[in-house]
Parts: sequence; structure tokens; C-alpha cells
Amino acid sequence: MKKLQFLILFALFSGIATAQNSSFLLYSFKGNVSVIENNVESKAKVGKNMNSSASLKVAASSAVTLICNEVAMFTITKPGTYQLTKFGDSCKVSGNSVSANYVKYVWAQMTKSSGSPGSNRKAYMSTVGAVSRSINNIWVDPRLDTINYSGGEFPLSWKSYAEAKEFDFMLFKADNIVEPFYSTTVSKLKISIPSFSDKLKQGETYYWISAVKGEENEERKVLNYVSKETFAGVLANIKSQAAGFEAPAEEAYRIAFMLEDAHYLSEAYQYYTKAATLDPNNALYRSTLMSFKKDYEIK
Repeated sequence: MKKLQFLILFALFSGIATAQNSSFLLYSFKGNVSVIENNVESKAKVGKNMNSSASLKVAASSAVTLICNEVAMFTITKPGTYQLTKFGDSCKVSGNSVSANYVKYVWAQMTKSSGSPGSNRKAYMSTVGAVSRSINNIWVDPRLDTINYSGGEFPLSWKSYAEAKEFDFMLFKADNIVEPFYSTTVSKLKISIPSFSDKLKQGETYYWISAVKGEENEERKVLNYVSKETFAGVLANIKSQAAGFEAPAEEAYRIAFMLEDAHYLSEAYQYYTKAATLDPNNALYRSTLMSFKKDYEIK
């Protein structure tokens, strides 16, 4: 009996300690929400860091979503004043469907003190590109190893180790086919997908190569031309993974991150742009959009 009482007390004090040592990040809100720290009340702001001694005042018809201790996300929707020390249980990792990598990523970006926010997205994404199999004068970013594309303006790009002025671009219907079904010569280190999308059929997989004009390159990259219906299903699934309330800008940014992770790069670009447009004062959204455009040679 004494052992049971000890375990109960230990669990109780552990929960109290967890709540008191927790850190919180204000992820999203709507309506009238304010933060009270050291008896000073201020308006809520996305990216605000708070410790457990702070309180939140939530007005009627308002909502606020917090990230706790880097891993847990929860939403408060009922009006009232809440001491953050009361949310120890909410700081535990739950079985919600929101991407754990995304929650960690947002926490890291909004709390970092140096560097360009949004520039290290790849470190928090679950998918990686293939390892280069050969040596040639062309290098393609591993993030472009496989692209899922359903529409929109987006370039396939590469780097050249040679001082070349022209590059051959080739498309193949299978990885083992020698002759391309489409080829062209470009003077830039990229080619716009819409410039040849009329040669593609939705639902099919294609392989592409870029090479210095007159040279060979054996590394083929994958381009999946996804149907509108397939992408609509992917998008609906991503939208459904919100752990709680999200304002339109936060939702757009999460969707963009998850689309990029799923290699829907053209579509991710549209949503990063949407997030930065909806909340132009958010430095993370602006910086990520600039970083994305730089990564993928979008002007």
C-alpha cells in the first residue's frame, strides 16, 4: 500500500515538475488573445515564446494554438484566463496526425537566434534524394531526384562544373530506354516544366536528363505527372492533419512544408507564396519563400 502511495505521489510531483519546466510557443491564433507575463498584458503574436509562469487570456469566439516543449501541439478555444502551468498533460506527445517533424521544425525556426529562418527545411523532412551514381559536368540537387507535378510554373534546374553555354535536356518514357521521346537545347541552367508539359500524359512517370551540349549524362531523374484528382486527394489528406486551430497563413505554411516533403514542389511554392502573402509581417514565411526560390532557381 505504501509503495502504491509513493508511486501516486511520484507521478503527481513529476506532472507538476513537467508543467513548471515547460516552454511554450504561440503557433497560431484568431480573435482577441493576449499574453500576461510578470503582470504585464500584451497582444498575442505568432512566434511568441513563453515559459510556464505566463498566462493566456482568450476572449469569446477566439482560439489559440500552442506548441509545448518542441513536440506537442494543442488548442484552447473556450474563453477565459489560463495559467500555462495547468497544461502539463498537454505537453506530452499525443497521437495526433500532424507531422511531428513539422512541429519540431516550426519550433526550431521560431526560436532560433541566428541564421536565415526556413533555410534548413530539408533537415526536418523525411524524404531525401538519391546518391549520385556517376561523375559528370552536371549536378542536380538531390531534392529534384523525384518530382511529383500536377501543374503550375516550376523549373527543373541543375549546376554545371563546365563553362558551357548550351545544355541538352532529354525526356524518356522509361528508365531503360536509350532514345528520348523529347529533347531540346537550352541556354540556361534550367527548363520550365510548362514548356514541355504538353508532351506529357497525366498519371505517367517520366525520366529526364540534363547534360552539357554534346556530352553524356547517365543520371536520370524522375518526373511523375500526377493527375488533378490524385493531387486533390493528397492535398485533402494534408489539410486534415491539423492538430488544432490554424489561421489561414499558418495552414498554408504547414501545407507548403508537407507538400515539399512529399516532392510536390510546384504546389509547395504556391502555398509558401500564399503564407507569405497572408502574413507579410512574418519573417519566417518571408524568409522561407526566398530560400525556396533560391533552392529551386525560381526568379
